[in-house]
Amino acid sequence: MNKVLKYSILVVVLGLALYASVNIKPLDEIKKSKSDLTFNAASYASDFMANKIETLPAINASDFLGNISDELENYTEQKGKKLGISDEYNFIIEGEARIAAIEEEYITVLLEENQELRIATEFIFGNAIRDGSGMANINDYQNTMDFNSISVELNNIVRETVVPPFKKNAKIGDALYFKGAVTIDIADPQINGIKVIPLIIKFND
Repeated sequence: MNKVLKYSILVVVLGLALYASVNIKPLDEIKKSKSDLTFNAASYASDFMANKIETLPAINASDFLGNISDELENYTEQKGKKLGISDEYNFIIEGEARIAAIEEEYITVLLEENQELRIATEFIFGNAIRDGSGMANINDYQNTMDFNSISVELNNIVRETVVPPFKKNAKIGDALYFKGAVTIDIADPQINGIKVIPLIIKFND
């Protein structure tokens, strides 16, 4: 067997081995595989709102307001949650209250000790729910877009499902229970106008 024939056979054998090692998949299958790995923020947020908020730990609203007024920096550092080096600390609070005023952008409620809070009904945005609840860790996500989309979807759910029935049924003097998310910026705390993004609103009979 001459050298040319030997080399030809070797090339064919190597070519067959290389072909066998290549895993060829249809394009549709590849696209589906990538789709399966795509993070679904809407589903993640929906599951949280449907199954996690009832048992989500929360700070008593009256205690929260008292501590924020008395020792802002120490309390926010000890009890709040924040992302990175931000001045914004996030909390989940709850309490019993009575509706004192109905405004265009919020509904003012008074707690038992006449402490005032504003439950937001417009301009539902920010990361208070995501960060205050501690439901997600940025290190668990491949990119910041996925992480930020969680807040977008949570706010959408509040805007579309929590706020409308609250606004529709709210009347001055109504007693209610609420649980919600709050952001405190220690650089500009605005303690007398704290807004709560509502997660749960239940009117008391």
